[in-house]
Amino acid sequence: MSDRAIPSAIAPRCKQKASAFAGNTSGGAAIEFALIVPFLIMLLFGIFAFGWSMNSTSSVRYTLEASARSLQLNNTLTQSDIQAIATQKLKALGLQNVNVTIATDPASGGFCMAHVNASYAFVINFPFFSNFPISYSTTVNVPLLSSVKGACP
Repeated sequence: MSDRAIPSAIAPRCKQKASAFAGNTSGGAAIEFALIVPFLIMLLFGIFAFGWSMNSTSSVRYTLEASARSLQLNNTLTQSDIQAIATQKLKALGLQNVNVTIATDPASGGFCMAHVNASYAFVINFPFFSNFPISYSTTVNVPLLSSVKGACP
C-alpha cells in the first residue's frame, strides 16, 4: 500500500461527503456577488468620473468660445481681461484653475488671427487610490479686424 492510498473503510465516506459538498450551492451566489461587486462599483465610479471630466472640458471650451467672442467684439482686450471674463463664467459653473492665454499672429490683409488657449487639469479622486489628474487643452482661433491697416493688438 502506498503512502497516499486511502483505506477502503474511509473511501466511501469521503466520496459521500465530497458529493454532498459539490451538490450544495447555498451561498455560492452570495460569494460570487461579493467577489464581483467591488469591480462593478469601481467601473461605475470610473464611468461617472470620466463623464464628469468630459462635462468639465465641454464647459471650459464653451467659456473659451464666449471669451473669444468678447475679444472679437473688442479687440483691445488684454490677456488679463480675457482671463477675468473666463474666470467669471467658470466660477458660475464651479470650475477653477483654468489657465487662459492669447497669442496673435502678425496682421495680414487688414486682419490678424488670435489664438485663445485654455488648459485645465481635472483630478479624479477615488477612495483608497491616489489622485489621477487628466490635463486638457483647447484652442479657439478668432479673426480680428484691425482699425489701422497692419496693426493688431
